[in-house]
Amino acid sequence: MAQLPLFLDSEKLRCLVIGGGDVAARKLATLIERGVTTRIVTVEANQQIAKLASEQGIAIELRSFALHDLADVNLVIAATNDRELNQQIAAACAARAILVNVVDDFELSTAIFPSIIDRSPVLVAVSTGGRSPTLARRIKTQLETHLSGGLGRVADFLFDKRREFGGIRSRRTWDAVLDSTIPDLLERGEVAAADEQFASIHGEQASTHGFVSLVGAGPGDPELLTLKAARCIDRADVLYYDNLVSQEVLARVRKDADLVYVGKKRKFAGIRQEEINQLLLASALEGKRVVRLKGGDPFMFGRGGEEIESLIRERIPFEVVPGITAALGCAAYAGIPLTHRDYAQSVRFVTGHLKSGEIHLDWPELAKPDQTLVVYMGLANLELFTRNLVEHGLTPQTPIAIVSRGTFPDQQVVKTTIDAVEGMSSLRTLVSPTTAIIGGVVGFSDRLEAKPKN
Repeated sequence: MAQLPLFLDSEKLRCLVIGGGDVAARKLATLIERGVTTRIVTVEANQQIAKLASEQGIAIELRSFALHDLADVNLVIAATNDRELNQQIAAACAARAILVNVVDDFELSTAIFPSIIDRSPVLVAVSTGGRSPTLARRIKTQLETHLSGGLGRVADFLFDKRREFGGIRSRRTWDAVLDSTIPDLLERGEVAAADEQFASIHGEQASTHGFVSLVGAGPGDPELLTLKAARCIDRADVLYYDNLVSQEVLARVRKDADLVYVGKKRKFAGIRQEEINQLLLASALEGKRVVRLKGGDPFMFGRGGEEIESLIRERIPFEVVPGITAALGCAAYAGIPLTHRDYAQSVRFVTGHLKSGEIHLDWPELAKPDQTLVVYMGLANLELFTRNLVEHGLTPQTPIAIVSRGTFPDQQVVKTTIDAVEGMSSLRTLVSPTTAIIGGVVGFSDRLEAKPKN
């Protein structure tokens, strides 16, 4: 059965409960809690049913179900232990377009009761489509640990502020409120302090300037996003992304946000950095919440420093959200520790990009033993890179691993030695992005009994 998640106005429901056992009692307790007008038809009622009905003034008719019981109701709960009777009730409800919940019988039901997380007026419902109530309860338990007991007070506070200020339309204002200490103040009952902080935030948000977040998207696997990166992506009005951001990460962007590609690819110039800087400024000056989403970490060969310079000049507020850089992600998923006291006591990150047809690096330093080199974006020039290392004294048999599409499900790892890279045909089949790891640590992954999940 395909399902439509829906919340109903309990004050407009008129419910008939058929059955008088423990299951019917649990359903009755839920209906009472939600303020649903209810009556009961059952041949026999247990003590709990009788007690609840007496306390709440609910009518119990001790007799068998009859079709006329369905008059003037819009919800029926069939909680008998007679499947044939439950089938008759379900058929009668279907003929009259009445919602029916047949307890523990998903096929006969047109409505089901989900697991509820109650932070009134905030309600979170969890359903597995009747497939596993136990799983639904487990999910409920996991969610409850993340939802403050004072969430309802926060919802009431925001509702009151919307009415007080005539409907603040800026999503940025509400995000700023929820990111502040206002929820904590309300949790402690400090309403006056929450009001004071709200007034301050509302005044600041009246500014015409937006806000820019330089966000590291990590090496590709969306589960490697930081919590803060995920929040920034969710709040973005406009998001500028580059070639190294995976489609799996982009799938998390809000449907109403503007997605703008500003990437560069090898042999294709793409958009100039100066133009990217201007796009960020223009969007921020329109008052938008802007996210500049970069693969890996924005400050690791990502030109993030150049982008914030332009923001600083124009006094645009911004933040930098670090991401897991490719060196860390690729090494971990390939089972290669970047440091190990038997192989490497230091790590160097270098770029393999040419500038003016040359790679300007300190080759004597890079060729020293007992260290790990990680080469970013270096596949096209890897032969030149390894040749320079050998010429400057690095042992030709030094291991190297070339990781293609690191942390993705189709990750590939090619291992060899640096003297064998030149002319190696298998490298031509590798797909960008690639990261090369050079040093004795590469051989360590062969000793691992189990590969890391990738």
